[in-house]
Amino acid sequence: MNPRYVQAAIVAAAGVFAVAWALLGPPSVATAALVVGSAAMPMAIVLAVSGLVDRNPPWMAGVGGGTIGVGIALAGHAVVFAFAYIFFLGFAKAGVEILDVLRVDPSLTAVAGSPWTMLLLIELVAVAPLTEELGKAVGASLSRPADRPSAFMAGVAAGSGFAVAENILYALGGGFLGSSWEAIVLGRMLGAAVHPLASGLVVMGWWEWRQDRDLGRLARRFLAGAGVHALWNGSIVVLGIVATAYGSAAFDGSGLVSLAYSAALGAVAGAVLWRTAVSVAVGDDRTVPFDAGDARVVAAWTVLAASFVVPVAMLVLAFPEFVGR
Repeated sequence: MNPRYVQAAIVAAAGVFAVAWALLGPPSVATAALVVGSAAMPMAIVLAVSGLVDRNPPWMAGVGGGTIGVGIALAGHAVVFAFAYIFFLGFAKAGVEILDVLRVDPSLTAVAGSPWTMLLLIELVAVAPLTEELGKAVGASLSRPADRPSAFMAGVAAGSGFAVAENILYALGGGFLGSSWEAIVLGRMLGAAVHPLASGLVVMGWWEWRQDRDLGRLARRFLAGAGVHALWNGSIVVLGIVATAYGSAAFDGSGLVSLAYSAALGAVAGAVLWRTAVSVAVGDDRTVPFDAGDARVVAAWTVLAASFVVPVAMLVLAFPEFVGR
């Protein structure tokens, strides 16, 4: 067996053990265990993919993703929040009136359609994927990839480094603020393949563009990576809004549904990451070959399409008056 697969399994198991320790152990070890648990799964993904594409893990790209990538992303978020301050606070009444005109259904927006909720959706579904993928690509350049597999591996490492920093910030922030950090950590672990997959596609497209100046291919790679990121963020935000609208007393199972959906979507992202790595390893230009005659491919796309029913169904359950109009 490839030794990197063994290393990946050991790191992943250490992460699961650390989370269990944080849950069951004394409070004095919870913070350290959270950090280990939040960082382990993205690092395990780097090791596993590096074994598949037969390239050494470019740890400098991981450092770049966790530092330069995070810095660029934070700068982009700051611009959005500055706009929010000017638009929603400086011109609150006019801004709310404009948004009211743009909304579809008053019964829905009365609960989940505040300007701040719309800002959150715009921030996480549009701004975050674009700025974060750009930042991770810049961070990946620290490893100076020499070929296509190395470029993909650099993107995976940069995405994993970004995920490590983001996971730790979310987990510690949730713990210090008294929110459910357990769900945060579990959700981030289940979706650990999203950032590596997205940035792997983007950085590979950037390397290919440097070789052949094919702007169309670069755009497709970037949009595919940002689209994976936006799909994950958008789905989780919708589930979070629904869970908040329900309230713990109204629907205690919303958190479990969110985690189950995160697991399903995370598994799909992991499968796509693995299939993409296989294509890169054998020199196939197609990222995820689609063969309508292959039962495995059809089954995978069916599972992905069916998973979208979860956030939509929760919206219908939470806001029945929305579909009654």
